[in-house]
Amino acid sequence: MKAGSLEEVYKYHMNDLYKYLVQLSGHPQTAEDLLHDTFLKAYENLESYGGEKVRPWLFRVAYNAYIDWYRKDKHLIKTDPQFLDTLIPNMVASPEQDYLAKESLLQWSKVLHSLPDNVRQIIILRDYYDFTYQEIADILNLSLSAVKVRLLRARQKVREVMADEL
Repeated sequence: MKAGSLEEVYKYHMNDLYKYLVQLSGHPQTAEDLLHDTFLKAYENLESYGGEKVRPWLFRVAYNAYIDWYRKDKHLIKTDPQFLDTLIPNMVASPEQDYLAKESLLQWSKVLHSLPDNVRQIIILRDYYDFTYQEIADILNLSLSAVKVRLLRARQKVREVMADEL
């Protein structure tokens, strides 16, 4: 990362990091605070940046900020239902399709939040943010095989729960 480019990095990655932090914390205001903490910690720890890809490094910093917040507060905030509306793209053609898309997203979100935190992180990073297995392993400080196994088991669990609810 070049000197003086932190603002550019912020502008480019803030939306993805914000969405990720909302998915972790379940609350938009908490995610805003965590986003601020993420970039503050990134700035303070620029010397630990080893020239790797910026995006996975920032997600690792964000994840660590979330872990610090979670350990400090020891509680989970319920997801703001109005926020779920903002996750659905405006490309839906009809009101019926809009309703079905929202219901599907709400169901997926409920299933996702019923999973243990460490497993939920892997699904979000892989299926929503499209990180590679190695990048996820680096972000979460896990082995590559642990990421693969947890992702496989988590996807199986999501399929089972969603099939049971149909």
